[in-house]
Amino acid sequence: MYQNMRHFVLFAFTLIIAACSSLSSAERAERAAKVAQSVEKALAERRYTVSINTMLPRRGKVVNVSPDYSLEVKGDTLVSYLPYFGRAYNVPYGGGKGYNFTAPIMDYQATKNSKGNTRIKFRTDNEEDIITFMLDIFPNGNATIDVTAREREPISYSGQMDVE
Repeated sequence: MYQNMRHFVLFAFTLIIAACSSLSSAERAERAAKVAQSVEKALAERRYTVSINTMLPRRGKVVNVSPDYSLEVKGDTLVSYLPYFGRAYNVPYGGGKGYNFTAPIMDYQATKNSKGNTRIKFRTDNEEDIITFMLDIFPNGNATIDVTAREREPISYSGQMDVE
């Protein structure tokens, strides 16, 4: 009798856990759809911020950075506050501004692939350099940024798009 009761309790407990996990997966799917919709809306409006959490210099290891760094697109304006480690070829004495500037965006192109990922490519000029940005933004808000400049070695960043 005790053995049967124990099996029954174990079976009931298993059913409860299975029911909770299926509810949880439905909630996760709903949340993922909501995030994807927010990402899509921000990209369509060209108003979004990508908060950076790691960077990958061409000559080195992945470096975790503080959450203060970001890349922000405001219509036709770029606000770049990104750290830089790497070789600089021809920059002002003291290192210059690096990738900390506000400048107009030129040649903005956005394409979407079959998986729902968006690739954005644009360039900008500041007093020191001509810089090309290539962003890969995924439906879940994750993003990678490849930065290529004329006077500096290329560098990559990864982070998360800030969504509502």
